[in-house]
Amino acid sequence: MKHRMNQLWKNLFYAGLDPKEYDQIKGEVTKSNVQNLQIFTVVAITFLMVMVALSYWIPDVRMNRWLYFVPMPMIIALFFISKYCPLKETHILICIYTFVAILYGFGCVLGTIADPDDQTVTFVALLLTVPLLFTDRPIRMIVINLIFMLFFVIIAVLYKEKVVLAVDVMDVCVFGTISAVVGCYMMKVKCQRYFYEYEVAVLSEMDLLTELNNRNSFEQRLNAYPALCNHSLGCIYADANGLHALNNTKGHEAGDQMLKMIAKTLKEQFGARDVYRIGGDEFVAFAIDHDPACLQKKISAVQRLTEEHDYHVSIGSAQKICAELDMDLLLKEAEKEMYAAKKRYYERLGKTDTMRSSLGNRP
Repeated sequence: MKHRMNQLWKNLFYAGLDPKEYDQIKGEVTKSNVQNLQIFTVVAITFLMVMVALSYWIPDVRMNRWLYFVPMPMIIALFFISKYCPLKETHILICIYTFVAILYGFGCVLGTIADPDDQTVTFVALLLTVPLLFTDRPIRMIVINLIFMLFFVIIAVLYKEKVVLAVDVMDVCVFGTISAVVGCYMMKVKCQRYFYEYEVAVLSEMDLLTELNNRNSFEQRLNAYPALCNHSLGCIYADANGLHALNNTKGHEAGDQMLKMIAKTLKEQFGARDVYRIGGDEFVAFAIDHDPACLQKKISAVQRLTEEHDYHVSIGSAQKICAELDMDLLLKEAEKEMYAAKKRYYERLGKTDTMRSSLGNRP
């Protein structure tokens, strides 16, 4: 019973995902909702304008011309807000549910006050379609559907002819229930698709062991860095010393812990966005618009913190001003310094042969 209640809670509030999983797709959901809001406000405006034009030729439509004019300014305003205003997630949701309320309100009035003698079609159609236009927590759409279903019933009791009242109320209740079930299912499907896409993106761009950006991500983003800096760009090239020996003596789990600790330290100093694991024991980080003293301070902090855990990392760095920035040259200079630091480390230990073994055939 408890499991079923938890599953119902997840379905209603997180579209079948865990709370953390739902948080990870919020950005993509918001982006999609903004696009859909722009598209469907244009569709709604076009429909209303067509109906206004037809009202000059069709007598039945002419009687309700005022009803087509009333929502038009509000929908136009929502289009321009969504198109030209930078909005946060909460503001986008307010715009969406304002749009939904306008549509439902239009359908309610058109099916009752404007046409009390015939069965309601527009509001029932809106109940079935509107929940499919946007993606959000299903509970919110269910609540707004229930509010306007109740609103329709109240207006229908006041204005509808008794001969069609019972049929209209039954239709709204039946199709409103179907809408809630189908809407929940479709939101679950869409949110799961967004999450699967997120997972694929993570797997393609993240190193699973260290949770850093991987080499694929490094190569994709490398040439974008010149446009991100205003003054200078620093490159930090780091290599874990003794990983091969640690794996041989204490096992690969110990080696993994070493890599995780180095990755964590680099991430703390240079930020998760700009740190990459590009090889088994090699890392690259970028420092955007850092002054040289600040850059060296962070490099020293990485070395100090790793040594506190009885690890050692050889680090080389290079820094160029934007006007002289060549990414290949920047990387080569940092890598060259790293190899020099690694050589000094092993010479200090008297392990020149070990150094050669660890470097292999690398230049």
